[in-house]
Amino acid sequence: MLGLILPRGCAGCDKPDEILCSDCQSLFRRHTVLPLNGTPSGASDGMPGAVTAPNALNGIPSAAIQQPACAMIYAAGTYQGHVRRAILSWKDHGDTECDKAFSQVCRQLVAGSGIIETLQTKPQTLLQPMPQTEHQTGSQTQILVVPAPSSPKSMRTRGRRHLWPLAKATAAELAAAGVEACAVNALRTRHVQGKAVETYSALGRAARLDGQLEVNDPGLIAGKKVLILDDIVTTGTTMRRCAEAIRGARGSVAGGLALAAVPPPAER
Repeated sequence: MLGLILPRGCAGCDKPDEILCSDCQSLFRRHTVLPLNGTPSGASDGMPGAVTAPNALNGIPSAAIQQPACAMIYAAGTYQGHVRRAILSWKDHGDTECDKAFSQVCRQLVAGSGIIETLQTKPQTLLQPMPQTEHQTGSQTQILVVPAPSSPKSMRTRGRRHLWPLAKATAAELAAAGVEACAVNALRTRHVQGKAVETYSALGRAARLDGQLEVNDPGLIAGKKVLILDDIVTTGTTMRRCAEAIRGARGSVAGGLALAAVPPPAER
C-alpha cells in the first residue's frame, strides 16, 4: 500500500519498487584499496593510487596484491554512474531508506576486503597500541569504528548523522567475526565551510580541513585502534586529517572504509 501511495525507484538506477536493486548492489562489490598515508608515485592531483582488492573488476586474487606496510582505505565501489547517484540520493536528498542497504554494503566490505585479517595478523605494524595513559578507559584490544564528521551546517541541513547507522553496522560485522568493536562519534569539525565534494583540488581540500578536525574526548581514543569510516574518498585528504587527529590523541589508525572512491582523472 505504501508503494502505491508513495512509489519509489532504486536510488541508483530508478528501477521501480526497489531501494537499491541487485544490479546496483553489485556495483558496491567492486572493491579497491588505497593507501591512507601519503600518495604513491604515479598518482596525480593528490589522488591515492588504487590497487586491486578482492571482488574487483579484473579479479586479481588478494594474495597477488602488493600493499605497502601502512594503513589502507578499503572502498566498496567506484564513485561514478549509479553508485554516485545512489550515494547522493541517500546523503544529500534525504533517502534514509538507503540506510539499511548501505549498512549491508559496509558489512560486505568488512567481510570481503581483508580488513579483518589485517586487524588480526598485523598488530606489530599497523596496530601497535600507544602506552596506556591515566585517562585511558576500556580494552586496548577493542577496535573503535569512527565516522568522519560532517560540518555543523551539513548536519543541520540533513537533520542527522548520516554515517552513524553505517558505523554501527560495521562494528556489528567486526564483532560477528570475533573482533571486539564498537562505533563511536569521536571526531568533530570546527569552522568548516562548504562540502568536501565541492572542493576539487587536493590543495583546496587540504586547506578546507587544515586544523579543523579534533577528537571529542582524547581519553576515549588513547591507546585504542581505530577504523575511520567515510562515504566518499576523493583525494584521501579527509581520511588523512581524521587519522592525524586520532594519532594526536594517542590513538592508532588501523585503516579506513568508504562506500566509494573517486576514480583518477584519466579514468573518469
